[in-house]
Amino acid sequence: MLRKIGLTVLIVAAIIAGAGAYFRVQGAALPGLPLPQVPGRLGAIMASGDSVAAANLATERCRLLWGKTRRACYEDFLLDLVRKDQVRLAMGALALLGQRDPQVRRFGHDFSHVIGINAWTPDKDVGATYLQCNELFQSGCYHGVIQAVFAYRGTDSASVASLCRDTPGIRDNAWLRFQCVHGVGHGLVQTYTMNLPHALAGCDMLGDPWSGESCYGGAFMEFIVGGRGQSHHPHLPVMAADSMAGMDHPGMDHGVMDHEQMAADTWPAFKPRDRADLLYPCSVLGERYQRSCYQMQAGLIAEVTGLDFAKVASVCDTAPERHRRACYQGIGTYVSGVTSRDPAESIRMCSLGAPKYRPWCFVGLVKNFVDVTANTDDGIVLCKRLGPRDIATSCYVAVGEEAAVLYPAMERRAVACAKAAPQYLDACRFGAGLSAQRPDGLPGG
Repeated sequence: MLRKIGLTVLIVAAIIAGAGAYFRVQGAALPGLPLPQVPGRLGAIMASGDSVAAANLATERCRLLWGKTRRACYEDFLLDLVRKDQVRLAMGALALLGQRDPQVRRFGHDFSHVIGINAWTPDKDVGATYLQCNELFQSGCYHGVIQAVFAYRGTDSASVASLCRDTPGIRDNAWLRFQCVHGVGHGLVQTYTMNLPHALAGCDMLGDPWSGESCYGGAFMEFIVGGRGQSHHPHLPVMAADSMAGMDHPGMDHGVMDHEQMAADTWPAFKPRDRADLLYPCSVLGERYQRSCYQMQAGLIAEVTGLDFAKVASVCDTAPERHRRACYQGIGTYVSGVTSRDPAESIRMCSLGAPKYRPWCFVGLVKNFVDVTANTDDGIVLCKRLGPRDIATSCYVAVGEEAAVLYPAMERRAVACAKAAPQYLDACRFGAGLSAQRPDGLPGG
């Protein structure tokens, strides 16, 4: 009997080993083993620019893994494309992988951010690299490129002010310029090693209120994810950026920079968290930064309350009254990420706060639905599921506002709004700047 059992075990082990060897030869990654080289047929895929074939190859390579190891496998594949100057192909493959794999959708911003960070090096044109990115997954690729530029070049006032304003391909497109100045905020917090006031002061060097406000949002986002150890930073040689001209540069990845070897910051230290004050850092910053701060505060509140959005809302209710709407809008943004944009669950979570401020939760929710895909249709679908008039009206106005950012042409905005429910067409058009008539049912503020 024992002999038969032993023989069976050997046969099973041989089958498993044979299957593993087969999959390994095919280029598949196996649990517990180093990632294999990307299969040679990737060259033909790059030559054709076929993002479907690239996504299929990534799926074949990583399908036997799960969790963090699968994410690492996908990232390794995408970065292999980036190192071969195939940023567009990498982003196209990422879009398809996100459609197929819920885990890729959930971490899509991280993937796109890492692609952007690795896309640019000092021997490349900033504008040309930037234009290889796209809006996928909240435009993380754009933001990553800007972080890489600052990591290499530094953040003196001239470079901060000129990067988005003067770079061809960025300066003449409002959407791309927004993504650029938002990325500046990320890059400043990165460079100033989580010193938020210093980074916000850097945003003020951009010179105009619109750019400053857009930059603040990126700074607060980076401050939050950086405090969790989730930030994506370039690895650089330990030397001044200007001394690297003409030298070979190591590959960049999403690890943390060696901050201890950077020049000492002369600004006072700024703590990343204050668990005794759930409105920190908004509670200690100047008035000009308050709106942008409260729009991101839900993520910090949830670190203490957990994902109980009734509790998160109750903390927002303690904010200064003039900033509660912004705080609720931040709840909606955070809910969108937590639920991976599941409409039913998102609506449930956004319905837990005070009725007076609840519409703003849905504003943040629908704007994030649109931001992730850069497609207003996704916002329209959500708005059509909403019943209360004040909430639905707010939702359609927010979709219109997103259309105004995404589509410079008035005709394109009109096409987007034409898909709204008939009774809310005017609300979408108002948000899109196609009508000056404030819609009935839109809450004040």
